[in-house]
Amino acid sequence: MSMPTVKVAFQGERGAYSEASAREMFAVAAERGAAQMVVDAIPCASFDDVFAALIGRKVEYAAVPIENTLGGSIHANYDLLLRHHGAVHIVGEHSFRVRHALLAPKGTNKADIQRVMSHPQALAQCDGFIRRNGWERVPAYDTAGSAKMIAEEALRSTAAICSASAAELFGLDILESGIEDDANNFTRFLLLSRSPALPPKEVPCKTTVVFQPSTNEAGILFKALSVFALREIDLCKIESRPGRRVVDGGGAGANGAAADGSVGQADGARAAKRAKAVACRGGESSGSSAAASFEYTFYVDLLAHTSDGKVQNALRHLGEIAPFARVLGCFPAEGILVAVTDEARDAAREQRVSAAAPKRSGALRVGVIGFGNFGQFLARWFVAAGHALFAASRTDYSDAAARIGVTFFSDVSTMLSESALDVLVLAPSIISFEHVLSALPTQLLEGLLVVDVLSVKLLPKAAMLKALPASCDIVCSHPMFGPESGKHGWRDLPFVYDAVRVRDRHRFCRFLALWEEQGCKMTNLSCEEHDRLAAGSQFVTHLTGRVLGKLALRSTPINTRGFESLLALIDSTSADSFDLFYALYAHNPNSTEQLTMYAQALESLRAELLAFKGDVPAAVTR
Repeated sequence: MSMPTVKVAFQGERGAYSEASAREMFAVAAERGAAQMVVDAIPCASFDDVFAALIGRKVEYAAVPIENTLGGSIHANYDLLLRHHGAVHIVGEHSFRVRHALLAPKGTNKADIQRVMSHPQALAQCDGFIRRNGWERVPAYDTAGSAKMIAEEALRSTAAICSASAAELFGLDILESGIEDDANNFTRFLLLSRSPALPPKEVPCKTTVVFQPSTNEAGILFKALSVFALREIDLCKIESRPGRRVVDGGGAGANGAAADGSVGQADGARAAKRAKAVACRGGESSGSSAAASFEYTFYVDLLAHTSDGKVQNALRHLGEIAPFARVLGCFPAEGILVAVTDEARDAAREQRVSAAAPKRSGALRVGVIGFGNFGQFLARWFVAAGHALFAASRTDYSDAAARIGVTFFSDVSTMLSESALDVLVLAPSIISFEHVLSALPTQLLEGLLVVDVLSVKLLPKAAMLKALPASCDIVCSHPMFGPESGKHGWRDLPFVYDAVRVRDRHRFCRFLALWEEQGCKMTNLSCEEHDRLAAGSQFVTHLTGRVLGKLALRSTPINTRGFESLLALIDSTSADSFDLFYALYAHNPNSTEQLTMYAQALESLRAELLAFKGDVPAAVTR
């Protein structure tokens, strides 16, 4: 069986180091257990074109250089990562050993060479070699491009500095190899994808975060970085870039330095100086417009996984200091790649979403079907956050809707046809879900993001995949709180979600922001795993409360704290309908096993009590 092919964009001509790195990173991944793939490397004239090819779905991945041990950071790609945040994600890294060779037309002797042509960084990395030979330098846009030009124009007195592989590609001779001044010449490449691909938790990971502090007050950068230090999260890189303030929402309004494709030059000392300017500048510049142009954006690499609770808390804390803060990717460290797939599996891969996916703020138009207590509870918070809410129900909730600020419709079809919704939230009872879903006018659902908020997940997942049009995006979610536990706010309350089918990632990220901006603890979990875990937690909790309720326990003058906790459990579970309790049992296949185990455990404990004799002191038995 032939190996699958994966298309990877790179900047430069064929034979460029970027192409070699792209091929090498997939080969290394295969050596470490990933699927073997044939790399179809797609050359692009510029880094902008590389990103455009990826976003435009012409390729599955892009390989871009981000820093070199001798030349420093490639700022153009930092700017592009910011400009396209949310549309591209870092899913891997690879350190590529750069070995320069001197290439010339066949039959050329080294003594014939008068000038050398290459990319400016390659010329700089071979500075000593060039000086010793007294050659003129000719800058070119690309290392392999210089070899191509020399071959096409038969420039016999000009040599190219590039990879040895370009010699065969362009029919040139290798006059000398290993001509770089420093053997420690490595370029770190990033592998980019349209979708995040979280590595397993046990894999050592890096997480790249970009943020822009809210003000230039003294110590603001220190405060921002302290959110990681306080939680003992290690940082392995920090980069700063000047530019305009980022507009929150979408890729537009990104770093001004990227707008004209300019590439800055900053070593560690200058980066530190810029950081100090952010913390200490007091408006001493000659004009307000000049001061505004020197807003700073910071990039940091964390040696941690986004699923780590410490990282999630740190990112929430960072959001309080920096209104713009995004995760650009969580990926295996040290060049180990995961979730590398071919185009045939691309759609499946796009269903996987990082728990720390970038937020896209902005008002959404949200429709709610199932406008009972829970539906009203969600709507109240969404309206308060500035979103436009619509609801439909056969029961007349018009007064309640008006009090909340929700536009109410007496029928679903009218709401769907007149409201221009972005998102449709399904919040009926578990028992009625399939009936409600089957009654929806499917022709009016085309292109919508449809989300359920049930306490079980396999049922709505299967039902929505079966009933909804293929153009619908589907997300299964479970806000693990309600009107009582969430009445004072949602901070640190769990929100579980599974992106079952997502094509419009911008809209999906904006939907996640509804919950993230309220401070929810975001957990990306498959429907299958959710129901497995819920049977051992949610169902058992309700079951225990119902069992204790059968004992008709009452408060006493000698209550212990433990007993009061039991009474509170009885009250909270009894407050929910028996329909919910039944649905948690009937529509979660794992609950049947839990009920059997619960009964067996109770019987086993009863048998132990009846059989127990204990060590009774002899004096007592006389």
